[in-house]
Amino acid sequence: MHRIDMSIRYHERSMIDLAVLGLLKEQDLHGYELRKRLADLPGARSSVVSFGSLYPALNRLERGGLVKGVEANVRTDRPVPSSGSLAGELAAFRARHLPAAGGRSKKVYGITPRGETQLVALLTDPQASDERTFALKVAFCRHLSTAERIAMFERRRAELLARGAERQRDANTNDGVLDRYRRMLRERDDESLSHDLAWLERLIADERGQAPEEAPS
Repeated sequence: MHRIDMSIRYHERSMIDLAVLGLLKEQDLHGYELRKRLADLPGARSSVVSFGSLYPALNRLERGGLVKGVEANVRTDRPVPSSGSLAGELAAFRARHLPAAGGRSKKVYGITPRGETQLVALLTDPQASDERTFALKVAFCRHLSTAERIAMFERRRAELLARGAERQRDANTNDGVLDRYRRMLRERDDESLSHDLAWLERLIADERGQAPEEAPS
């Protein structure tokens, strides 16, 4: 049981890391905006990432050299009007850009070269391929080469085909003991599996139709 719990925690940590590094690869973000972007990732169901789990993850990634603080302690509580004089302009600049009591500060995070390497490693990890993780990988797969994307899609297709074969074996064995409603649920799952396989076939065909080989962004 302890080993299973450790595996679940590792998987969840990898998901958060993948989402955070993928978003920071695209743009430097402060924590609040990062949390909003996580919730808006299409198909990834990343809204489960709370502030309580996000900031420890950011701290851990920063300690590991995967992300860095690119801006900190910026006054954002209220604007300071210009006085028109040089001394007044300097005072206004200090008020806007230096920490002060009662003013809110924010820390903007950016990805490091080491973080970019880790992002590719997470995207190409063949062991992390459940539905939510795969959706995250697709969300950021533009950072891979065409060949890497095809390999990722083909691995997923092989997994779904194996799942379908297993489901068919179970259906042949248990069909007589299922009631009407369980059979309907199984039909729904079979239709979803067929839809996902057709979608993957389209992705693979589209990638193979791209020439020449494109470099990851």
